[in-house]
Amino acid sequence: MATAGELVFEEQFGHLRENAQSRGWPLERAFILGMKARDDSQYWLLADCSDYPALPPAWHWYNPATRLLDQPADTPKGGTFFHPSGRICAPWNRLAYTKVDPKGPHGEWDLANWITNPKTGNCTTLSAMALRIHVEMKSAHYQGRMG
Repeated sequence: MATAGELVFEEQFGHLRENAQSRGWPLERAFILGMKARDDSQYWLLADCSDYPALPPAWHWYNPATRLLDQPADTPKGGTFFHPSGRICAPWNRLAYTKVDPKGPHGEWDLANWITNPKTGNCTTLSAMALRIHVEMKSAHYQGRMG
């Protein structure tokens, strides 16, 4: 029998799949998502959704050829929440929390209450999170790759 968290994930993943298909984003069930930035650079994300929605996903920058995570050459810079540490600095990214990841810029945020954090910016669904990342990569603040 599916848990409540698994049912929420299945519903939200369905919405994300619809958005990805309508925008031509490659999306795999392992939750590997590809999208292009303002300069047409291709970026890939791997989202670890274990314990979602109790915990936010861990959004990793991903290289499908090497299968490495969070390498500077695969990580965008600039934007309003692409942190110099290589992490997406948002309450809806588990890696933004210092308690989870030493590179996470926020030791003061409460992971258990991520969904009510005012800085979440209404990104409380997987689809909203992916769309927000895409908006950031298409913005004038995007500055290319870190490495």
